[in-house]
Amino acid sequence: MSNELYLLQWCQYRQFTLAQLSNQTDIELKNLESVNNGSMDPSLSLMDTIAKQLHIPTSWLHHDPAVIQRLWNDADEDEPELPNDHSMDPIFERMIQVRHEHPELFILLTNLVHHGDPKLIRAAQVNLQSLAKQIRATTLPWGSRPPGHFEPPSD
Repeated sequence: MSNELYLLQWCQYRQFTLAQLSNQTDIELKNLESVNNGSMDPSLSLMDTIAKQLHIPTSWLHHDPAVIQRLWNDADEDEPELPNDHSMDPIFERMIQVRHEHPELFILLTNLVHHGDPKLIRAAQVNLQSLAKQIRATTLPWGSRPPGHFEPPSD
């Protein structure tokens, strides 16, 4: 996990200023600013307090909200929202569930990422993006028509 914290980005996502976060958490503003600019290594309890106020799992402070949104939501959503939740990481919970439901896929992807070959990782990314586009293609209105009906609607 990265040591970098995305405190300011999470504050902006939840429509807070650092000053408002300071007032609501009783953490001094100068400490929040130090955490934000990386000059202070925050304790786990401090990070937990911040995460609870932002209604996110503590681990999400290490990731940009835009990345978490892409993991959590369908890419086609106009205004994707994240849950207001500071319990265990729901994305991690889903990964664990998938590991049990599709162990062969989980192992293959984990091996590719662990190996670290940029060409293999890029190939996997391109293929997964292609599959994700195919999923979205089935959500077209005529995609739900009964079998044997091949005419697209005349909208």
